[in-house]
Amino acid sequence: MLIIASLAVLPVQSNFVVAQTTCDVLLDPISIVAVMDNDGLTTVTVRARMTNIGATPVDTLCFRIDSLEAIVTLVMVNGSSTSATVIDQDRFTQIDVDLELTLETNESVWVELGLLTSDFQSDFVIANDPTKLVGDFIYYIRPLTELANFTFTAILPDEAMLSQESVVPLFPDTDSNYTDGSSLAFVWFTQSLQPGQERVFIIKYQTPNYEGAPIQSFLTQSIVIAFLGILLGVGLAIFGPRIVYRMQRIGKVRFIGVTAEEEEVLEVIRQKGGSCPQKDLYTEFDKSQAKVSLILNNLEERGLVRRFREGRENVVHIMED
Repeated sequence: MLIIASLAVLPVQSNFVVAQTTCDVLLDPISIVAVMDNDGLTTVTVRARMTNIGATPVDTLCFRIDSLEAIVTLVMVNGSSTSATVIDQDRFTQIDVDLELTLETNESVWVELGLLTSDFQSDFVIANDPTKLVGDFIYYIRPLTELANFTFTAILPDEAMLSQESVVPLFPDTDSNYTDGSSLAFVWFTQSLQPGQERVFIIKYQTPNYEGAPIQSFLTQSIVIAFLGILLGVGLAIFGPRIVYRMQRIGKVRFIGVTAEEEEVLEVIRQKGGSCPQKDLYTEFDKSQAKVSLILNNLEERGLVRRFREGRENVVHIMED
């Protein structure tokens, strides 16, 4: 994992919003590795061979990262440190890397970026099982340059595993996965991605909640299990028919607990009469489009909202009331 202390290459932060530009270059191959930790921080390493495929010389690489909280920790060209300028766009951050040389047509260099972000992972929440914490990771990419032979690798925090509460903990299906003994890693490969095209990678995972799982002696656990067994037997005898009735109605259950971010989204939909175009929510919040999409995914999975296709856009309908 990269260390923030290497700030000798930190770019100058710009607060001005400028027009999006597309560099006439090809990144082939390109590898992006995202390493998550249990504090919600994600270290992103980008390594690519950049080739000028245009008719005019270039001296800058334009790179887009869909994060509003990205810090550049490393910038290297052909193994030498260089500088970059960070430009705050509306829903993403643009990083312009100074190559410190001019690339003529068909010339190539190797570029490496190190980034630290805090908005790719959602806040942990306690699962139905209080001994577990659940969280989400989403990485959205819509490049400014053409990508080829693109490999994306996401590495979960130590001791984390795929969520057992989610029907689809990985999206899309991975091409491979591996482990180093303490962390799980998932790998996706994309042959080609053009400027303006997009891909999204979503992982729903869980980690142990040690605060919610106090250590007990074997004897204490045995007593508790035996006592619960007795209660279960009595409960089934007395309340069996009622339990069966409730199980038949399980599809109608609605979740009550929501996070503060989810409540904000639900409140906006309520104010708009219970439904609104999904694109309206993107402009309503000071969050990246990927973050809003993740919140909607979580709400829809729990039955609080539903999205329907109307014409060329998605409309979000609230379902909790």
